[in-house]
Amino acid sequence: MYNKLTKFMNRISISLKISLIAFVIIGIALTIYGSSGQSIARAMANQSITLEDNPFAPAGINDPAAFIKLFKATQAAVAADDKAAVAAFILLPLHVNGPTPFAIRSKEAFIAQYDNIMTKPIKDALAAQKVEELFVRDQGVMVGNGELWFGVIDGQPQRYGLIAVNPVQRNSER
Repeated sequence: MYNKLTKFMNRISISLKISLIAFVIIGIALTIYGSSGQSIARAMANQSITLEDNPFAPAGINDPAAFIKLFKATQAAVAADDKAAVAAFILLPLHVNGPTPFAIRSKEAFIAQYDNIMTKPIKDALAAQKVEELFVRDQGVMVGNGELWFGVIDGQPQRYGLIAVNPVQRNSER
């Protein structure tokens, strides 16, 4: 009984520490970079996004219209559980973080692991995310509370896509 209670308390302690670290990192990012939501909403309201008013510039994205199109297509593909279409929207290697982090190095591997990577909390976060409320910083574009990150590969033209997935584990999933 004592060992079970100790293990349970250790899990709670680790979960709380991870949550606290995540909140601190997000707080620091918001303090340093500010909330990008207002910038995106203003640009969207103007119906014309220029490079001077590119809300995705901190992430290195040069074509905000192309990024928004990719983002919405990713939302639709995930909502439809179209594994092949979602695979087309990832940039390799895709980093999957969690208790045992790993990297996906091929589209085929992503499709094979799709159900383990694109969990219900990940899908829900993506479905609920509004373009004008995306968080943008130099490391990419964040969905929800960091469940997904989009990034860019420089080139002509630039390529945008998913670069990281941070699966959320709930107590019932452990």
